Amino acid sequence: MNFLVIIALGLMVLPVAASQGLARKGALQSEVLVTTLSVADQQAAKTLEHDSEVAKDEAVTIIVTLPTCQKDPQGACNASADVVTYTPDGTVHSEMKGVSLNTGRGTVALKLAPRDVNGVYKVVATVRDVIARRFGTTERLFGVK
Repeated sequence: MNFLVIIALGLMVLPVAASQGLARKGALQSEVLVTTLSVADQQAAKTLEHDSEVAKDEAVTIIVTLPTCQKDPQGACNASADVVTYTPDGTVHSEMKGVSLNTGRGTVALKLAPRDVNGVYKVVATVRDVIARRFGTTERLFGVK
């Protein structure tokens, strides 16, 4: 009897997992990075790497990338992101709405103060491609010392 219950539960789980996979296939793909590179170095870099730890006295930039964006008939992209940074206790540290991703990349300066707590912070970017009528959310953790 226990054997039959396990099989029945297993069959019930498979369709859910398959439908989740299909939903992800059409999801908007984006990435969020935290960097201490200067603007000139960011623009010169062919690839950017995420800084897993930053100091409070460094100039910190959050970069959101959107590799593909559906273009309108004139060839323009209409995409943006809302970027929220959370402190280690989960409260909102900073928030920037409507960051343009029309070139495939948007940047936000993150201001850290000496009074900010040390620990692991989280950046969440909600990205919207208006023309494609799609959105997605991506997040990244980084340490502040």
